[in-house]
Amino acid sequence: FLKLLPEKQDGVALRHALEVRNDSFVVPEFAALARKYKAAIVYADHAKYPDIADITADFVYARLQTGSDDNPDCYTPKGLDEWAARVKTWAQGKQPADLRRADPATDAPVKPRDVFVYFITEGKVRAPFGAMALMKRVDQGQPVP
Repeated sequence: FLKLLPEKQDGVALRHALEVRNDSFVVPEFAALARKYKAAIVYADHAKYPDIADITADFVYARLQTGSDDNPDCYTPKGLDEWAARVKTWAQGKQPADLRRADPATDAPVKPRDVFVYFITEGKVRAPFGAMALMKRVDQGQPVP
């Protein structure tokens, strides 16, 4: 399947992301396969789905799904600060130390990366506010601890 994914369409470079829904994918072999085909593994902040933070492509894709519509910014201020630090770390091409990886023995080359973060929650009401609050924290330019 991955071998069949096109690198370009009509001269435009394509990027591919893999979102898996079973813990059987949390193995070094899966990370190596994604890395071989330059496909990002979607980091899922979700209660049921595996959270795999290996950097396997020239970009990072994260889906933040444990926020709450009871919270004005979807996540707590502390939670948003933690995600902002992770986003900045990913953007610098580094791995956040506090997130699980399928292949912790293999580090991706340290180089700047695009980071795509999406907020989606059950009710979806507060997700846009979470995204705006995270953007504000990331844009403040504070250094990564």
